[in-house]
Amino acid sequence: MVAYGACKPTSRKRGAVQPFAHSDFLLRRGSGLDTVSQCELVEMFPELRYRLDKLGYAMYLAELVDSMTAEEEPSGAIFGLLLGTLRNLGNGDSELLMRAFEIKLLTVLGYRPCLEKCVLCEGPLRASEVIFHAGAGGVLCGTCAERYEGGLLCHRGTVELLKLLLRWEIGRLDQLQVGKAARKELREVLRRHMEYHLDRRMKSTRFLELLEHV
Repeated sequence: MVAYGACKPTSRKRGAVQPFAHSDFLLRRGSGLDTVSQCELVEMFPELRYRLDKLGYAMYLAELVDSMTAEEEPSGAIFGLLLGTLRNLGNGDSELLMRAFEIKLLTVLGYRPCLEKCVLCEGPLRASEVIFHAGAGGVLCGTCAERYEGGLLCHRGTVELLKLLLRWEIGRLDQLQVGKAARKELREVLRRHMEYHLDRRMKSTRFLELLEHV
């Protein structure tokens, strides 16, 4: 997509085509790239431009959606999820917002991991710790975990927290108090599951890791 003249200071398109802006576009189809005929800015997210970490998280959201969705295939559910997350990112708990976005996106796309029972034997999860295995498709009980290598040991509380993030609206997440250990497990569980389905690691993940050490 090309917006001719958008870089000019007097252009009406200038604000609407900025990164992480919610805008309406009227496009002219071309043999190659489409051309922006008209555009109107609907909503800006200025908080994302003032802090490098917030901008990094916004980049991660954009890359994740771009990587896991088909080009030109509309999805109102995914667009609404992305828009709601960007609205809360400026002043919300960025880390929990990312985790909630990930599990909700996986669910919309049909990649939701099994969290309620052992994905293999379908037995109940009674132990305080379980094994999460992306290749198997979710959590495993102790017996079934012996058949799979490379699983991630995590607490049952982390699994319950994942289910909570899936149920709750994005705007409610600030009510949660989550410790560092649980946050680390949440990040690792979802990272493994997404990378298994994407078959690669996203570039913005490395950038976010570097920000943690700044």
